[in-house]
Amino acid sequence: MENILILHNTFGSSEDSLYESRAGVMDQVHAVEQSLDVLGIDSEVLAVENLRHLTQVLGARREKLIFNLAEEFLCSMEQACYVPAVCRAFGKCCTGNDTPALLLSQNKIYAKAILRDAGLPCPEGIVVYPQQKRDWDSLSDGQYILKPAFCDASEGITAESVLSLPEEREKAETLIEMLHRQFCQPVIVERFIPARELNVSIIERNGKIKVLPLAEIDFSAFSDTQTKIVDYDAKWQKDSFGYNNTPRKIPADLPQDVASRVESLAAEAFTAVGCRDYARVDFRLDENLEPFILEVNPNPDISPDAGFAAAITAAGISYERFVWSILTNTQDRLKKMPAPGPIDKEETLC
Repeated sequence: MENILILHNTFGSSEDSLYESRAGVMDQVHAVEQSLDVLGIDSEVLAVENLRHLTQVLGARREKLIFNLAEEFLCSMEQACYVPAVCRAFGKCCTGNDTPALLLSQNKIYAKAILRDAGLPCPEGIVVYPQQKRDWDSLSDGQYILKPAFCDASEGITAESVLSLPEEREKAETLIEMLHRQFCQPVIVERFIPARELNVSIIERNGKIKVLPLAEIDFSAFSDTQTKIVDYDAKWQKDSFGYNNTPRKIPADLPQDVASRVESLAAEAFTAVGCRDYARVDFRLDENLEPFILEVNPNPDISPDAGFAAAITAAGISYERFVWSILTNTQDRLKKMPAPGPIDKEETLC
């Protein structure tokens, strides 16, 4: 196989409140780089600041296969979704999901609409835009989780993100205003499914979707008064209670009929959003073990200590074999690509 260019985003200052989630991409970069070395494939790593920077460097690169680990540009969360399309314009092909699936999944409002239209179960909720009147009356009484509509990696989610409505409506109003100010985007107010949480990793091999062993987050160390969610601290703050007390269990201990239904729903969600190569679908189960889809993540963390890597290991797939399989997918797509047209490198991007 020819040389590989590993692309990743820059991640700014360590003083940034979201630095940990953004800088976490380097664990993935190192893992992929090491795997390529084991496979005997030469590679080079390139950090990209934004789309303009990307167009400036791609024309001078000889690599046709791009291992795309660009998750989020500092100037714009959305712009990183266009990396596959820009690479394709230069006659290059990226691993992972294409621009349409990345854009759709990042906008959880649209993604949930697509999933519901496909007949897939999602928690009820409303979307609150800045300066918009809240439609509280449309929600039934119960617990809800409030989160930014376009973020991933649990950004903007804390233990205080789960509130009871209508009792804590005033707190909800305050939290919504804070999230609007911090992230400059709509807020989703979504029914909180309290019982269990599953992460379902999926890979595509030889044109076929393979659902990997189901993983469950173990909240057994949490007290009855603690909110059983994987918030930002639990994902990124290594000295936090959540980080040290949310191990995963693979395979999840579920009745076979429930596991089979979750696997089927995950594959349908993968297809509905237009995913390829690999993705993760997150679920919560209610007290009756009824599954609800929280989101489809087309750009999951694939670092060695993350859930996706644990799932491929549980499936008996080595990390190197995983890397090889998605590169093979990418190489097959490259062979089918038309020749690129002329590129205007002076066009302002990002």
